[in-house]
Amino acid sequence: MQLNNQAISGVLHQTKSATHYTLRRYFPSSALACLIEQFWFVDWDLPRGVHHVQKNLPDPNFHLVFSPTNCELIGPVSKVYDYKMTGKSGLIGVKFTLGALEGALPKPIEDFIDTSIPTPNLSLLDLQNLHQVLIKVQDDKVRVDTLEKALSPLCNQSNQQEVKLVNQLVADIKNQTNIYSVADLAKHSGLSIRTLQRKFKKYVGLSPKFLIRKYRLHQALALLDDATLGIQDLVLKLDYVDQAHLINDFKNILGTTPGRYTDGI
Repeated sequence: MQLNNQAISGVLHQTKSATHYTLRRYFPSSALACLIEQFWFVDWDLPRGVHHVQKNLPDPNFHLVFSPTNCELIGPVSKVYDYKMTGKSGLIGVKFTLGALEGALPKPIEDFIDTSIPTPNLSLLDLQNLHQVLIKVQDDKVRVDTLEKALSPLCNQSNQQEVKLVNQLVADIKNQTNIYSVADLAKHSGLSIRTLQRKFKKYVGLSPKFLIRKYRLHQALALLDDATLGIQDLVLKLDYVDQAHLINDFKNILGTTPGRYTDGI
């Protein structure tokens, strides 16, 4: 079982938020990497009368989440979302590889945008029984082993070649410093804009344009949380046309401005 120590992205006010909970992340075995991006376990123990609302950036991945009382499948999220933590509790989560559930879902992926499905119906799985097993387990390794064994029937339910391609495209959006538009992605990948839009619709549910803007904001938030750069510095560093375009992305995706975000609002 390999611990995932990569930098966390998509968590708003990450440095401040991390004081309220404990998060552990683990990579799946190589046999399940085509299905699962990571397992994540979070626990908190807050004093009476104290609560923490964790806000997160939109996320294109499906998550299967087990709380002490229920199990739910969370579809791709197109807007900032939050979770309220109170008392002493925790969550067990599975972050699926982009597109990996395409063949196991009863409807197209785009139909699951911004939805949460209690006790979902996924082919080949008995999630109610899995939930009952997991809530009795405290050891992370046993949790991972239990989840891998239970979820392995979902492997190869989708077109693996297409899933691999889409995940590479999204990785390029995240990591390449010269992709600022769908036209840039088309030039980089050698695929037409129409082909990119079709593949993202089928395997991600969100458009490539949206994801380019989203991961650009990841960079902006990391820089703002570092508290060493101003808004104009971000405009230059992230190659925005001007400050207005940066502020517009913040408003559309985060529902706030860079200044208000820096103030913790």
